[in-house]
Amino acid sequence: MPAMLVVVVVVMVVMYSRISTACVFGGEVLRFFHGGDECLSIPSTWSDQPGQNIVVYEGGSVTSQARSLWRLELARTKWAGGYINWFHPMRIRHITTGRYLGINDQNELVLSHRDEATLAATSFYLREEKDDNKVILEDKDLEVIGVPLIKYGDSTVIVQHVETGLWLSYKVHYAPWYARYSWEAFEIKKKGVGKVEIKQATLQEEGKMDDGLIFYRSQEEESRTGRVIRKCSHLFNTFIKGLDSIQTSRRISILLKMVSLKEMIHCLEDLINYFAYPADDLEHNERQVALRALRNRQDLFQEEGILNLILDAIDKITVITGQGFMVALAGEEAGMDWDVISGYLYQLLAAVIKGNHTNCSQFANSHRLNWLFSRLGSAGEGTGMLDVLHCVLIDSPEALNVMKEEHIKVIIALLEKYGRDPKVLDVLCSLCVGNGTAVRSSQNNICDYLLPGRNLLLQTQLVDHVSSARPNIFVGQVEGSAIYQRWYYEVTLDHIEQSSHLAPHLRIGWANTKGYVSYPGGGEKWGGNGVGDDLYSYGFDGSFLWTGGRYTLVNPIDSVPFIKKGDVIGCALDLTVPIITFYVNGRQVNGAFTGFNLDGIARFLLGGEHGRLKYPPPDGHSPVSECLLPFQTLAIDPCFYFGEQHKGTLAGPLPIQDDLVFVPKPVDTTSVSTDLQFVHQSLFVSHSSLVTQ
Repeated sequence: MPAMLVVVVVVMVVMYSRISTACVFGGEVLRFFHGGDECLSIPSTWSDQPGQNIVVYEGGSVTSQARSLWRLELARTKWAGGYINWFHPMRIRHITTGRYLGINDQNELVLSHRDEATLAATSFYLREEKDDNKVILEDKDLEVIGVPLIKYGDSTVIVQHVETGLWLSYKVHYAPWYARYSWEAFEIKKKGVGKVEIKQATLQEEGKMDDGLIFYRSQEEESRTGRVIRKCSHLFNTFIKGLDSIQTSRRISILLKMVSLKEMIHCLEDLINYFAYPADDLEHNERQVALRALRNRQDLFQEEGILNLILDAIDKITVITGQGFMVALAGEEAGMDWDVISGYLYQLLAAVIKGNHTNCSQFANSHRLNWLFSRLGSAGEGTGMLDVLHCVLIDSPEALNVMKEEHIKVIIALLEKYGRDPKVLDVLCSLCVGNGTAVRSSQNNICDYLLPGRNLLLQTQLVDHVSSARPNIFVGQVEGSAIYQRWYYEVTLDHIEQSSHLAPHLRIGWANTKGYVSYPGGGEKWGGNGVGDDLYSYGFDGSFLWTGGRYTLVNPIDSVPFIKKGDVIGCALDLTVPIITFYVNGRQVNGAFTGFNLDGIARFLLGGEHGRLKYPPPDGHSPVSECLLPFQTLAIDPCFYFGEQHKGTLAGPLPIQDDLVFVPKPVDTTSVSTDLQFVHQSLFVSHSSLVTQ
């Protein structure tokens, strides 16, 4: 036990030292800053082709981008996470490409693939100065964590290649003696800026006086996203090459050998979760931190070209599917994986641009909008691209100015294809208003092409449609009445049919005549009002008890609808307690309503055919049909009836007729004389003796 305590203390001391000193460790991700405003990076157009495989010093926005991130890895020590000290051999790995900084056969500075990156070609020293006479060597072979010497933002380091002794510098050539020297720079084109000169990093024998570099640690979110970008870049590039091979060779087997479709699916699922919006129930500060981290991930993905890779993959999949190359996979497991990948790509594209004005603004031009709407018109792709289009219209209002009549026609055609889909309606709504200002051209086009000659109702919000029905049977509790207090009825579901994108929801229960009003479609809170939606009714949907718009789970069911064809729902009411209990196929559920208001009389709400009870009522209960008055016909009437609108006849709520309640009135015998009572008793005794005989 004491030995274990010592080990724990040592680890705690090391961790504390690591946090407090802010020194450079092996395995950490950082940036090399040169001159305070430039950092070591690779061009945005970098490739592994000769002449393009270079490293540069660049300033500006690159100082916050992922392509300027590097990781230091100790090369000759058992402490891979130890301190980086002077003259310790180390390797410098680029985060987004996964390649190592090294030299080629011509002693040029390049990024080498890990399979080709030997220790001799990729090992570097960190030095304080270039004068070898002032160097004090220490024992580098000790198996210890090292001494914290190199600090972030404080220590100026000079990088030297171990094998050749060359110094990390940048290109410069000298003009004639009477002119100043000039920098030899590498030119690249930047969007919205034009040609920009960037100094190319090289290895030189003597170097320059300003070759010193300063380390700045990257944020944890940046380093994590950089590693994600490296994995995604490799997988997407391989996948796109496989798609190209299908078009050239017309053989799907080549793609299946190059990339695993299962791995692609898992990667897309992880990315969709990685870009998921923070939950609404988070505290304000936590949510803002999570949103900033999400914006950073989206920006890094766009800057490193992953967004373009997603678009390229979607384009190639659309072409290949349209040419019929994937027909051979129909019905096979690979075919199902292919469909899943297609759907996930749209979800990932929407997740990368959602809420990000910079990423959405890339689609605010005619070419990109035409691309979006061409995908909307493709079979099976409309619903996926609707999410992308909605993000663009909401987060990039300038796209509304590029919208044309043909684009609006495509969206209106989706209404006829998918019906009143909420996604289509959201897109139509976002076309009408941008930045709080009405877009009249889009509104006029929608009215011109949507309303004439079409039976489509343009809605800005979908509402539930509720149909409530009741029999003309009323039970209740009236003080002093002789009416029975316990009742039972059943509802059998004979047929169920889904008529919209929403699953049918059936409730059975009781409602109070005082206060309960059913709204078929569009009552309070823009929704239908049925049994259980207010404080005057009590319903059961097969799994939950409903009242006041709140629900309580009493009968767990995994699938919807909760009440299926052939199910029998029983409803028992005991006014003596009072209590309402429910039964599913003769089995009582574990929940009930008790202590509810008995003012007024209850009325039934049925959802199916009326018929003979399949299960007997609980002990002490009677069927409600026995409550019918003589010569009264049972009828099921709607609680709310619009009338015959096509004939111009409108109707409102049906009136509730007051049923007669028999209240017995006992004879008051207080004023009856004693003689009459004696006679009554004599008759009773005589009758009794007669019976005995």
